Amino acid sequence: MLCRKLLPLLLLCAATTAQAQIYQWVDEKGQKHFSTQPPVAQPNVEPVKINQGYVGDDRPATQTEAASSESKPTASAQSSKKEMCSSAMRWTAIDIDNLKGIAREKKQSGQASAAEYDKGIKGLDDVNKQITMQDCITSSGEDQKNYECLSKGAGILVCSGLMAEAFKEAFKEGAKRAQKP
Repeated sequence: MLCRKLLPLLLLCAATTAQAQIYQWVDEKGQKHFSTQPPVAQPNVEPVKINQGYVGDDRPATQTEAASSESKPTASAQSSKKEMCSSAMRWTAIDIDNLKGIAREKKQSGQASAAEYDKGIKGLDDVNKQITMQDCITSSGEDQKNYECLSKGAGILVCSGLMAEAFKEAFKEGAKRAQKP
């Protein structure tokens, strides 16, 4: 169900998210800006290096932490799942804001119609209502795997499988074009 609601937005964003260069600059009022297009008359525009995924505390578990997690699986599993869910909620909020920004840019540049934009934003709002802390904590099976994926910062499109579907469609379309004389 999540896939169907995000498909319109995916189609709007797939090409942009794959190879977009982001630029940053500070305007005369001291406001920092980010965009996929560098401003023409703005000095000190810098490309932004984007690190894919969340870069967190990579410290290995200590002997004490490992032993305590083995002796109390329910308490640490609940704590661990809450931490994972908190991370999933944080990354989902960031991802939805970013996807809405991409859709807005597509609409402003004429690459998406107002109807496509509205449909994509509605889909994102629906998904945002479905992805909740309570749902994450009580999730299991495939849903839990999706939340774990979200908690690593991979994004809604990747974790839902929509990005893979979009690339498959793009490859099929490319193959069709290559076969035409």
